[in-house]
Amino acid sequence: MASFSTIINTSIEKVWEHLLYKIEYPKAFVPGVSDVLILEKNNEYVVRQMTITMNDVVSKVMEKITFSPYSVHFELLEHPKFNGFVDNEAVFVSENETQLTYTMNWMDKQTQMAYENPEIMKNAVLKTKDFIENKL
Repeated sequence: MASFSTIINTSIEKVWEHLLYKIEYPKAFVPGVSDVLILEKNNEYVVRQMTITMNDVVSKVMEKITFSPYSVHFELLEHPKFNGFVDNEAVFVSENETQLTYTMNWMDKQTQMAYENPEIMKNAVLKTKDFIENKL
C-alpha cells in the first residue's frame, strides 16, 4: 500500500468540491487520463470508464466510485493488470488548510503481490493540490 499526504491552502469544503468534480473530470487531477465515460451515476456511487496511459502503456480502466464527506473510494472493477482501490481523504486542519491523502491499495492479478508506487501517489496528490490552489 502506498500513500502520500500534503496540506492544501484552502478550506475542507473547497477541497471536497474539487474531489467531487474529480469523479467526473479526472483529467485535471490524474496523470495520463483520457476518454472518460460515466456509465452510471446516482447519489451513492458512480461507475466510470477511462483510458490511462502510463509509461507508454495504454489501459482501459473501469471503477466504481463511492463518496461521502470527506472521502472518495475508487474501486477497480476492470483493469488489465490490477485489482484494488484508491482512497482520497480530506481532513480539516484549519479554516484555510486541509490535509489531503491518497492511498493506493492495488494487487497484481498474476502475482498477488502488492503494487507499491509512492511516486504515482505523490504526483497525483501534488497535481490535485496545484489544480485546487490555482482555481481559487
